[in-house]
Amino acid sequence: MKYQDIIELKKRMEFKMTEPETLVKLVKDAQNKGEKMQKDMERLRNMASKLTKLFQDKGLIFTESVLKTIQLKHKCAVGIDGSFQLIGGAGGKWYAPISVARIIFEEGFGTQPSVDIFWASIEEIEELENYEPNRVASVMMLSGETKAILNWGTLNKEAYVFIDGPIVDPPIVSYGGKEYIKDRCEGIKKCIEKSIAIGCVKRFRDKFYIEYLKNLISEESEKEYLNHFPSDQHLIAYVFAQVRSQGYYGPLFTKWIDISASNPVYELYKTEGVYVVSLFFQKEVRSQILRLDVPFLEPPTENAEKIGNEIAHIVKAVNEWTYPGQDFPLPVLLAHNKCNIREGCAEVLYEEIMTRSRTTDPRNQTILTWIR
Repeated sequence: MKYQDIIELKKRMEFKMTEPETLVKLVKDAQNKGEKMQKDMERLRNMASKLTKLFQDKGLIFTESVLKTIQLKHKCAVGIDGSFQLIGGAGGKWYAPISVARIIFEEGFGTQPSVDIFWASIEEIEELENYEPNRVASVMMLSGETKAILNWGTLNKEAYVFIDGPIVDPPIVSYGGKEYIKDRCEGIKKCIEKSIAIGCVKRFRDKFYIEYLKNLISEESEKEYLNHFPSDQHLIAYVFAQVRSQGYYGPLFTKWIDISASNPVYELYKTEGVYVVSLFFQKEVRSQILRLDVPFLEPPTENAEKIGNEIAHIVKAVNEWTYPGQDFPLPVLLAHNKCNIREGCAEVLYEEIMTRSRTTDPRNQTILTWIR
């Protein structure tokens, strides 16, 4: 059986294992929730048709025609991604298999890339010292990604560096603290001395663009429409769908906005000399919408025309490196596949740890049973 078929089979088996009395009520409630969602989607579609006109009138949305005359600057492209799983927990001791991978296309399109597993190890985390082990493992992985970004910068090579996730990652001070932010900014600044870093975000739950639009428009009814969209992801999905319903199938992207002052963490990056602009991009109707984050070493609003030209060039690079039907540029898609640590793999590694820990002393076997 294919992997996805096994997952589907497991899902159905677990559904059938649920008690019938519980299932009856849950299925009924799921049907009610589905009907409500259908009405909500219809309402948002109607609002989006009006907001799409706003995007078009104010020049906030662009098509492939803007990219036709732009030439790519760099031949080389790099993809960077990290992965982790958290396993164990027996007696408060956790293990985190972590991997960070880089895919490097030295000679550009159509060439064989090199695979660099920048980091792969199993980290031990004591729950007594770190009461949120999952958060600690996440920061460890992100620190590994940051070191991979910094390391590429030290090579002084020109390239498009595609990063899986946002530039400001995570956008919360409590994850890693100010020291982590300082290290990440150092890595980003070194990287973009010669290369162009591009954060590719698939799940964006912020409201940066919604707040930007509220400040841009004066019509109160249009501002009220924006309040109904729970995130930028919802808003842009409905707007792009409206544009595509008019018969356009090629690349779509929005005007860039400066998000360096959008929340306290972005302010800290700004203090460290890293300014982040953001926009939304979709290769084609079959592709997911991405938020593209791009760091600069100068305030974007001080030279908006220069930044605008650079962003158009970056969108061209993202479009060229993203194959039809794919969501991410090829380098970062391959990096994701190479570093990905699946749950089953982590469980096998944990079993190996536990097997190696066993001895012939029956007391040790008893203790291991008690602390699980």
